[in-house]
Amino acid sequence: MATLLITGATGRIGTALRPRLLAAGHDLVLLDERPPDPGVGDRERFVSCSVNDRAALEAALTGVDTVVHLAGIPTEDEWDALVEVNVTGTKNLLEAAADNGVHRVVQASSIHAVGRLPEHPDAPGSIPGDRLPRPDSYYGVTKAAMELLGSLFADRFDMSIVSARIGAFGERPHSARALLMWSSPDDLARLVQATVELTEPGHHVVWAVSRNSGAPADFTAGERIGFRPVDDAANVLDADERDELPPEDTEFLGGDLAKQALGRARD
Repeated sequence: MATLLITGATGRIGTALRPRLLAAGHDLVLLDERPPDPGVGDRERFVSCSVNDRAALEAALTGVDTVVHLAGIPTEDEWDALVEVNVTGTKNLLEAAADNGVHRVVQASSIHAVGRLPEHPDAPGSIPGDRLPRPDSYYGVTKAAMELLGSLFADRFDMSIVSARIGAFGERPHSARALLMWSSPDDLARLVQATVELTEPGHHVVWAVSRNSGAPADFTAGERIGFRPVDDAANVLDADERDELPPEDTEFLGGDLAKQALGRARD
C-alpha cells in the first residue's frame, strides 16, 4: 500500500477521505493549517503548514508515494486571494512533489472549471470529463489554471497527474442539482486508488462525480485510468427525500455560482 500526502486534510473532503483511505491500507500524511478532528491515528502524521510554505512541504513529502491535493479556497472570493492559494499554492505543491520524486498526484479541480456549460445537454453523458474549460467565476478560472499546471508538470517531469472535476460533494445529495452532479466520498476514494495505481506519465482531466442517473457527465476519460464510480444519488435518497431537496439554479453546470457577480464572495 502507499503513503499518501493529503493537503487540506482537515476540510470536508479530506475529513471524509481519511477513514476510507486508512481502511484501504494506506498510511497518511495530513497537511493543513489547523489540526485534524479526530486526532492523528497510528498510521498518520500531521504537518501544520500552508501550501505556500516550501520548506514545510519538502518535509511533509518525505516517504510519500502519492499526493491528494485538496488545499485551496473552495468557492468564489477576491481574485488575489484565489490566485495565491489555488494557483500559486498548486504550483508550489507540484514543484515540491517533482523535486522529491513524488510522481503521482490527484488534485481537486471543480465542476466550476466548466460551470458555464448548460446543465441539461442534448443527452445524458454527453459532456466529456476532459472537455475544454468554460469557467463560471474567478474561482473556476483558478481551477482551470490548476488543470493547466497539471498538464505542464506531467509533461516536463513525467508525472502522473489527475485533475478531478468534483461536483456537489457530500455524504448525501443536498440539493435537486446534486441528483445529477453528486460526488460521493466512496467514489472519490476510488479515484484516489486509481491514481495510486497509475504507472504511466500523463495528465488526465476527469469527472470526479458519481454515476448519477441522467447525469451529463461522460465517464470515458476516468475509465481510461481505471476510475469507475458506482454510486448513484437516486439510490441514496428515497422518492420523498428527493422531492424535498431544496432547489438550485440548473441552467448551468455551475448552479448558483454561475450567475453571481464576479468577485463577490458567496454567502
